[in-house]
Amino acid sequence: MYDRSSPFALPQPPGPIAKSAVALQVLRHAVMTCELAPGAAFSEIEIETRYRLRRAGIRVALQALAAEGLVAPLPRQGWRVQPITGAFIGGLITARRQTEAVIAHVELNARERERVHTLVMFTATLAERHDPQAFVTARVTDRQILDLLADRTNWFHTKWLRELWDQSQRVVSFLESGELQYRSLSREGLFEALAASDHARATVEILQEVDHFEAFVSRALLRLPKALVGLSQERSTRRSRVQKPTRSAGKGARDEPRSTAKS
Repeated sequence: MYDRSSPFALPQPPGPIAKSAVALQVLRHAVMTCELAPGAAFSEIEIETRYRLRRAGIRVALQALAAEGLVAPLPRQGWRVQPITGAFIGGLITARRQTEAVIAHVELNARERERVHTLVMFTATLAERHDPQAFVTARVTDRQILDLLADRTNWFHTKWLRELWDQSQRVVSFLESGELQYRSLSREGLFEALAASDHARATVEILQEVDHFEAFVSRALLRLPKALVGLSQERSTRRSRVQKPTRSAGKGARDEPRSTAKS
């Protein structure tokens, strides 16, 4: 039986999903995990072949991703994943500092406080474990906390916050390598501040997380080879193609698309 009272319950019970929604889910995951690399250009035909999706659903999904700033159309050529450059990351961090402060003024009712508290405690428990599944679950749960808080702002702030967090997730996926993994700070202090309506303390907690993200980016860029630091910017100035599926596909999130540009 579907338990609507569970703090982990979906807004609606599971049911049939439209083909366009499936395409959006698949392509969003590909962009967010950098399976479709930043700066990579591709056509709808290539996406249809690679992911076995219907063309109509692909087009609707790409238009939705374009509205979120994750991809952009290329006139008479196809589409391109938005590149990740130093300027892009700097602007993202600045935007987060300016926008996320609105969360410090969120007012939670008793039910919302209970749900957020449950998620915060669950994340704290996961932080004590070091297995990969716990790491992934903690990251998903942390995003659930943020989305719940964003939903308590107005429509415009909710949209902006989610887009900023989506772009931040994409940056993390692009920069993570080996032992260098991004872990969000605990949300316990933020929850306590919001529960006490302590706006100043909540603002401090929010900005500390942004500083933590910036520190991770700095460490990652210092460890990357020079060629990789400029990789995304290079992709934005040349035509590269999505690699078609082969028997050896699935080597990792940063596999390069096959270039068809003429030199």
